Amino acid sequence: MKYILSIDLGTTSMKAVLFDGNLSTVARAKVDYSTDYPAPGWAEQDVNQWWDALKTAVRSLLENPSSPDPAEIAIIAIDGMTPTVVPVDRDGKALRKAIIWMDRRSEAECRMLDDALGEDLFNISGNHNDPSNFSPKMRWVKENEPDIYHRAEKFLFANAYLVHRLTGEFSMDETQCGLSQLCDTLKGDWNDTLIQGSGLDRAKLPPIYKSTDIVGRISRTAADQLGLSTQTGVIAGAMDNVAAGLGAGILGDGDLYISAGTATNVSLCTVEPRFHKSFHIYHHIVPGRWIHTAGVDYGGAGYKWFAKLIGENDYASLDNRADVVNPGDRPLIFLPYMVGQRAPLWNSHTRGVLFGMDPSMSDGELARAFMEGNAYGIRRILELTRELGIFPSEGKLTGGCSESRVYSQIFADVLGVDILRVGEMDTAPLGMAMAGARAAGFFDDFESITEMLSARGGSRGIHTPEENKSEFYNTGYKLFDTLYRQLEPAFQELSALSS
Repeated sequence: MKYILSIDLGTTSMKAVLFDGNLSTVARAKVDYSTDYPAPGWAEQDVNQWWDALKTAVRSLLENPSSPDPAEIAIIAIDGMTPTVVPVDRDGKALRKAIIWMDRRSEAECRMLDDALGEDLFNISGNHNDPSNFSPKMRWVKENEPDIYHRAEKFLFANAYLVHRLTGEFSMDETQCGLSQLCDTLKGDWNDTLIQGSGLDRAKLPPIYKSTDIVGRISRTAADQLGLSTQTGVIAGAMDNVAAGLGAGILGDGDLYISAGTATNVSLCTVEPRFHKSFHIYHHIVPGRWIHTAGVDYGGAGYKWFAKLIGENDYASLDNRADVVNPGDRPLIFLPYMVGQRAPLWNSHTRGVLFGMDPSMSDGELARAFMEGNAYGIRRILELTRELGIFPSEGKLTGGCSESRVYSQIFADVLGVDILRVGEMDTAPLGMAMAGARAAGFFDDFESITEMLSARGGSRGIHTPEENKSEFYNTGYKLFDTLYRQLEPAFQELSALSS
C-alpha cells in the first residue's frame, strides 16, 4: 500500500499526519513554534522554525510502529497559513523572516496600489486591497529593504517555501492567486497590469501550479535530512483554509463551513465565481469550484489569550464555567477584533473591546463573552452571504473551537443555523491528503473520496439553535453591530495615539 504525508503549516504549530491509501490515519505529530512582533501591527516568523518543525515531525511519524517504509510514501502535500511572504535567493534561502498573514505594516503600500490601479485591482483579482495580502508586503520589502528585494530570486508563500526546501523547485499553488493581488484570479495566472501597476517584477514571481500538480521529487539533501525517499513526489498544495474546507467535505454549491482556529473563517463553496468586496475569493482545490471567505482574524485565539491571561490551562473547566452563565442575566459584549481585521471590515486599526463589565463579573462570564463575540463576528458575515444569493441553514464547524461543546452551541444559538461538528477536528491535513491521493491516482475524483469518507461517519454531533435564546442573541447582535460602528472612528484615533 502507498501512503500520503500531509503537512499543515499553521500559525502556531505544524501538524504532520500520515494517511494510508484509504485515507485512514496512521500516525500524527505536532510541533509548536513562535511568532515575533517587532513593532505594533507587525508579525514575523523565522522560517528555520518551519524546517526544524518538519524534521522533528517527520522523524516522530517514522518512529511510530505503524508507519511504513519511507519508500511507500507516494506524495507529500503541504498547506500553509496565508498570505505570508518569504523572499528567497536563487538557492531558496530565506533573506529575512517571513512576514505572516496577520502583519499589517504595509498600509502605505496599499494606498500606493490604490492610486496606481484603482478599480482594476478588484476587477481583475476579485479581492479587496489589504495590507495582509501578498503584493503590498512585497512592495513594502522593495520600499523599505531594497537590498533584500534586489537580491531576492523569488517571493514565495509559506507552503511554497517548504515545497522548495523539499524539491529545489519554485512554485505557487492556484488557491493563492486571489490573495496575491497580482493575478487574474479567474484565469489563475499572473496579470501584467497588476504586476506593473504594483511596481513589482514578474521575474521574482514563481510559476503557478494546480494544487494537485506534482512540482518535483524530494531532493537527496532533503531526503537525507528527513529520512525520506527521493521517489516521493511533492504537490503544489494549498492555503490552509481551502484545505480545511475540502477536508470537511465542502464541494457542493452553497456549502458552508466555519474553520475556527487562530482565526475564525466562514467560507462558502460555489460553482460560479462571485466577486464581492466583503469576501475573499479563491480557487478551490476541486476543479470548477470557488471558495468565498471572510472571518474574525483573532477569533479563536482571543479565547486562548484570555485563558492564558487568567492562568487557566484547563479549557474544559473554563468552558463549563461559561456554560452555567445565563446569557441574559448581565449582558457583556466583546468585540473580537484584537489584531486588525480583514474581510469583511477591512480595518487595520481595530482592537478588542469588552463592553458592559462590572466588578462582580466572574471569569465564566468573561469567557462566555469571548465566545459570543467571536460568534457575533461570524454572524455579521452570514448576513452578507445573502448578497451572494446564498441562505445557509447549516454550517460545518472545524478547528480547535469545535472541540468545545459549549462553544459549538453558542455558534448555533448566535448564528441561528444548525452547526455540525465535523468528526475530524483538524480538517486541513485531511484535505491535503485528499489532494495528495488524487494526485497519486488513488481516486478518480474528489466526489468519490468525499463519498467514501462520509460513509465512515465522522460527525461529533449536531447543535441546533435553542429557541429561548434567539431573541436575546438577535438583540445582542444589533448592539454588537452598533458598538462597532460607533467605535470605528475611535479605533483610528487610538491607532494614531499609539504610533
